Amino acid sequence: MLDVKMEDIKESIETMRTRLERSIQMLTLLRAFEARDRNLQEGNLERVNFWSAVNVAVLLLVAVLQVCTLKRFFQDKRPVPT
Repeated sequence: MLDVKMEDIKESIETMRTRLERSIQMLTLLRAFEARDRNLQEGNLERVNFWSAVNVAVLLLVAVLQVCTLKRFFQDKRPVPT
């Protein structure tokens, strides 16, 4: 009876060891996927930041040009009689 219990315990331990090894493999695989995805996201973030800065610069340039154009429309270039 003791031998049967020992065999059951050994079998349970071997099953747990096998499942633990599978879990370790899956975690390693998930870690690799995470690293790849993180690198991809960082690259995308750099591109988004760059184009956002370009858009802000263009927006400011257009704003300055519009202000200058409106000022020219309202400038009185006729000589003032004194």
